[in-house]
Amino acid sequence: MSITEKVTNRILAVVLGFTFIYMVLLLTYSFITAFTARAEQSEVAIIVYTELAKKVKEGKAFSSSKRFTLNAGESVSVLFNNKSDKTVVMVVAEVDVEGNVDIDIYDNVTVESSGNKWDIRNLNLGSSYMTNVEVEDGGTYTGGKLVHQTIGFGGKKNFAVGSLSEVGEGVYIPPNNNILLKITNTTSSAVKISVRFIFYEGG
Repeated sequence: MSITEKVTNRILAVVLGFTFIYMVLLLTYSFITAFTARAEQSEVAIIVYTELAKKVKEGKAFSSSKRFTLNAGESVSVLFNNKSDKTVVMVVAEVDVEGNVDIDIYDNVTVESSGNKWDIRNLNLGSSYMTNVEVEDGGTYTGGKLVHQTIGFGGKKNFAVGSLSEVGEGVYIPPNNNILLKITNTTSSAVKISVRFIFYEGG
């Protein structure tokens, strides 16, 4: 074999060696990229798929709401009563207001007389399951423990964030326990308010 042929063979061997290394690195990079993308997708799924979303899918998440007009100085008491044998998780209780109001929260009041029952909606429209929670207003309630005092600010939603007051979030309500929202209009004129609960059954 001539010197030229030896040099040519050596060059080919080097080129093939680098090509092989390049292919290995390329495959490794592709594998790492695919793995990272899948991990990121899994992480996003964990973040987005909350406990509430899981309960909605199971047909065990609910909402209930009502709108009121309160005259100057007038109050309304709204009772959320867990009469089921399961712990209920209050995702949020919100009060949306046109004017300024005081909001007082009580735990475990005594129901002397029941009021106006609210409709409760299963957030899975394909489920016929219904919880044994009752939401009402206008009854007679005594006792209980004052656990939270806050205020609701009036204003339009697109201009004043204060128009929405979250008065309960992530609260666990055991069987045969209740919470009561007492909302008082502190202005000198009538105001509209709305109250909404979003909750689900735990274990």
